Amino acid sequence: MLNWLSRWLGVGKPNSPRAIEEQANDPEPEQRTRAAEVLATVPEPWASEQLLNLLKDTVDMVRYAAREALGKHGVAAVDVLLKALDHADPKVAVYAAERLGELKAPSAIRPLLLSLKFGAVEVRGASIRALIHYGSAALAAFELVRADLDPWARLRIEKILNTIRGTQPIAKAPTNVPADSVAAGDLEKGG
Repeated sequence: MLNWLSRWLGVGKPNSPRAIEEQANDPEPEQRTRAAEVLATVPEPWASEQLLNLLKDTVDMVRYAAREALGKHGVAAVDVLLKALDHADPKVAVYAAERLGELKAPSAIRPLLLSLKFGAVEVRGASIRALIHYGSAALAAFELVRADLDPWARLRIEKILNTIRGTQPIAKAPTNVPADSVAAGDLEKGG
């Protein structure tokens, strides 16, 4: 009884993986939130895995705390974020895509491309934004996969490439304009 009461009141910090896991699985959202806050300070793979479980929580407060904690893990959280990218809940997958875009981990480019092709609509949009964050670091990967993707994904890759390069696609000239309607002066001026 006293252990439960001290845990519920937050007296003493859990310091072992087992104690933190117990707190992360507590039925009270406040305890799960505290567990996420503690896990933010633990730079070990098991902590990131536990944060992934909290990221899937049904309570917004717990998910937010897990996001904040994963953000503090930095590049160490890439493997867990790649797992989250495949999650069925778009809220989890969208966060993972956005965070991977911020981290710019090279190992995440291919999974982001796959979610661009097969993910839910929200995840596709987040994947596009994430891939744009990679900038020129991902150009070679885009060039390699551009021909392998379906037409919709290929069009998105073209738009991402144009955004990264800072160019816009060249508009095709209208075909129904008669040739004699263009003034000679317009051709000299480039218009």
